[in-house]
Amino acid sequence: MKDRIAKVVKNAPVADGIWKMTLGFEDLEEIKGAQFLDIKLPDGSKILRRPFCICDFDAEKKTTDVCYAVVGGGTKVLSEVKEGDKLNVLLPLGNGYVPKGKKIMLIGGGMGTAVLPAVATANPDKEFHAYIGFANAGKVVLEKELAAKCASVTVATDDGSYGKKGFVTTVARAAADEIKPDEILVCGPEVMYRALKKCFEGSGIPIYVSLEQRMGCGIGACLVCNCKVRRADGEGYVRVCKDGPVFLLDEVVL
Repeated sequence: MKDRIAKVVKNAPVADGIWKMTLGFEDLEEIKGAQFLDIKLPDGSKILRRPFCICDFDAEKKTTDVCYAVVGGGTKVLSEVKEGDKLNVLLPLGNGYVPKGKKIMLIGGGMGTAVLPAVATANPDKEFHAYIGFANAGKVVLEKELAAKCASVTVATDDGSYGKKGFVTTVARAAADEIKPDEILVCGPEVMYRALKKCFEGSGIPIYVSLEQRMGCGIGACLVCNCKVRRADGEGYVRVCKDGPVFLLDEVVL
């Protein structure tokens, strides 16, 4: 982890209300999929930094991509940043995915899909099959980026306006018996994790999820992002930013 000055290489919309920013650095540490970074907003309007997952990275070019939805004042400010601007960025933060198997299923729900490209980039020796779900065609992002890195990519939309119609959890479960993944890596809303736990019950496939919580510091000091887990020694609370964001789904108390 290091506090760095990043140069904005690109910042542009890629879907309805969704932007993608590329940041360039003088140096870059090793990055794992699902690790995140903290950006200090340039106008000083917010005291706290804004956490975003590292969508993808290029170790040779020393760049990282951030994909974000403009939903509030902070992300509105970020969408107005121009090419060539400088940002103060703390990274990499969190633990990240460390897939042990050979064949991996990736599942993304909505903006949770932004976690997935970096997983494939960090593990080029694995075979990835991606399943990504969105509300409608206007919200679909990162399909091409994942297609360049994965053996297959399947898109599902709730209204059927693009790809398969239905929830991505249902689509992924139907494909799992044929793909036979060694592990499943997931990022999305909590309701999706509840559905996954139910539909994959008894499958024996380990499922790792990247949790999203409101964060204050991003380094484990403020205890804002606590979540409850159940382990062999009982239930307790862990910090999503420092102890996560990746956890075994069976451990998370939803």
